[in-house]
Amino acid sequence: MNKKIALILGVTGQDGAYLASHLLKQGFQVFGGYRRGSGTKVWRLEHLDVLKHIHLVNINIDEPYHLIETFQSIMPDYIFHVAGESFVADSFTHPLTTIETNTIGTLNILEAVRLLAKKTRVFFASSSEVFGESNDSILLDEKSPFLPSNPYAISKMTAQHLVKMYRDRYGIFATNGILFNHEGPLRTGSFVTRKITFNLARIALNGGEPIELGSLDASRDWGSAEDYTYAMTLTLKAEKPDDFVFATGKLTSVREFLKIASQEVGFDPQFEGNGSSEVCFNKSTGQEIAVVSERYFRPFDTTARTGNPNKLKLETGWAGSKPIEKIIQEMIETDLSRWKNGIKNV
Repeated sequence: MNKKIALILGVTGQDGAYLASHLLKQGFQVFGGYRRGSGTKVWRLEHLDVLKHIHLVNINIDEPYHLIETFQSIMPDYIFHVAGESFVADSFTHPLTTIETNTIGTLNILEAVRLLAKKTRVFFASSSEVFGESNDSILLDEKSPFLPSNPYAISKMTAQHLVKMYRDRYGIFATNGILFNHEGPLRTGSFVTRKITFNLARIALNGGEPIELGSLDASRDWGSAEDYTYAMTLTLKAEKPDDFVFATGKLTSVREFLKIASQEVGFDPQFEGNGSSEVCFNKSTGQEIAVVSERYFRPFDTTARTGNPNKLKLETGWAGSKPIEKIIQEMIETDLSRWKNGIKNV
């Protein structure tokens, strides 16, 4: 029997790498699409030991004819679209690039599927940013209103509507995943979670300057990237395409994340001060672990919001995300190993 073929657009990113690992275990032949400039950033695929098992393909989703040629040569059964611009703050500086990549790129993918491979199943990774401002006591679900408040959120919302239109108008099996924050050892260091675990490992092993952070009161619904990407594969095996919220329903503050992570490396974290003068230090030694710096305060910070994953669990059988404590433990263990082995550039 011929293996089913999966194409992952954005395979060198956190979600793309985990998807490759899951799909290989499920018996798929995996093609990994990457854009120019990211082909050498394969450290995540190497970390999961899957690089040698996938076929890398240079794909630019901004080029519709190139997409069509690529789809003709591969003819995938599944497409996972986890590529695109992903930084909210950068979207204010580069709104046109964000819209073109996230919205027009998604349109190009859908058109290629419509023209060539209507039986191909498509997963699109949207974002909880589409909900905009929200009361943190409300669990957001697939019926919650969209109130995007930044170019990134607008690009994702528009792309999500396109996915639904192609699903309804052309009968394409196209699913939207509305993803809340999801973390793990493959996160890049520009995200606050990985910034914390990577630098705590540094301080625990080598000492040095404390971590500079923004507001410790900021909170997120943080889930597991490994578990969320597994759930992505389940959505394309469902009876029908739909929209699904990927979340845990639980908020964790940056302060709490820092506290748990500090304990994982053997510190006894204590907090003193308020606002921009708050400091976290190791009670047993007095060593400063983290300080708050106003230069990391965001002028357009995302509000705290939580999601309801019940529909995803009910319709796919997904068991849910591992708890935040386990996610942090895995991240700390991996970053301690990286520092011990001299790996500082991931």
